[in-house]
Amino acid sequence: MSDTVLADSFKAEPYWWEAVPRGTAARQAIPAEADVVIVGSGYAGLSAAIPLARAGRGVVVIEAYSAGHGASTRSVGMIGGRLRQSYAALAKDFGAEKAHALLSETWEAYGWFRRFVSDEDIDCDLTLSGRLICAWTARDMEMLKRQTAFLTTTFGIPAHTIDKDRLPAHVVSGLYHGAMMLPEDGGLDPAKYHLGLLRLARTHGVQVIEQTPVTGLTESGRTISVMTAAGDIRARDVILATNAYTGRELPWYRRRVIAVGSHMIATEPLAAGIVEGLLPGGQLVNDTRKLAFAFRASPDRRRLLVGGRALQVDRVDPVAIARRLRQVMVQSFPSLAETRVSHAWEGRVGFTFDRIPHIGRRGNIHHVLGCNGSGIVMGSYLGRRTAELLLAGQSTSQFAQQELPSRPYYNGAPWFMAPMTMALSLQDRARSWFG
Repeated sequence: MSDTVLADSFKAEPYWWEAVPRGTAARQAIPAEADVVIVGSGYAGLSAAIPLARAGRGVVVIEAYSAGHGASTRSVGMIGGRLRQSYAALAKDFGAEKAHALLSETWEAYGWFRRFVSDEDIDCDLTLSGRLICAWTARDMEMLKRQTAFLTTTFGIPAHTIDKDRLPAHVVSGLYHGAMMLPEDGGLDPAKYHLGLLRLARTHGVQVIEQTPVTGLTESGRTISVMTAAGDIRARDVILATNAYTGRELPWYRRRVIAVGSHMIATEPLAAGIVEGLLPGGQLVNDTRKLAFAFRASPDRRRLLVGGRALQVDRVDPVAIARRLRQVMVQSFPSLAETRVSHAWEGRVGFTFDRIPHIGRRGNIHHVLGCNGSGIVMGSYLGRRTAELLLAGQSTSQFAQQELPSRPYYNGAPWFMAPMTMALSLQDRARSWFG
């Protein structure tokens, strides 16, 4: 008897790895020295490596697994020009002027990102399909109307609202009370984008050493020793681009990044026209739940992909992820009740305590950390800005102007995420009942 949830060909790995399989490179020899060593081969690390190599620096990127093994090839693949934090929340923490500057730079980063992909001819299925932020409650719809007006008048970000009765022209689900449309948002294949960065870096002479965990850093004068499982390498400068995968070997930084598990599934291939029938407008879909979920078509429009925090704990059985996210999918799209899951996987999102990304330096150790769920655009952009900081010794980026905070009760293990996830889930349930 076949499984009603899992496809016969089910894989506990990202769907994106079908088109871009993981590398199987053997561990390379570590060179004795380099101008710059970058720890982490994701978007941020490679986006820093490329301009440094173009400036004539000898760059070595060190990766504990295969290149891009972490979040860079595991995300839902949505792109846009906003931070997770609202203007009101940022203004409360940083003041109105700083909040405006942070959000303005984020919108500018999105413009840079689109030009970069085009200028470098990176083939990653990038499509500016638009994004719907769907209202979980009627009260959320009123909030989205206010947010739409604010984005358009204050930042010039194109946005408009869609009332509940017109929403089926874009997403065929009875769950939502309307939506905010962001027509310039889009999607891409995150693994193909990462592969494009990797090829570009190698073309410019960047040495990417895979399957080599870093075990520690020692700074002495103008030299940093990077200790790895395959030997040590000396460098004048180091960039840490490990984000949610920052380990115990980097304790100061690990105490400043909250690694949160994020889960995804892909359906088995669907009959022609099924995905278009569910998402007739072709947009990507997020919603306003406290534990928000995301829905999108695969680039070939034959599968539905679903993402979100499926369970209270991290590092869970992919089959449990598949079962939970399939429930979420069927709740939104009941016609998929007989559809099975072909892929299920987990990635980690790096949050900071002030909920904004950070670049900076301590001595000659630079960092780009805490993309807070905006890693495709902001990881790429801030990787480039970190390279500028290293080359010029200073940065005008708003994301380089504040300390990277921690908390006395936090040692790098996010023990509070399980109760927080449960609380947010209960809030979502109560809000659906009472509006």
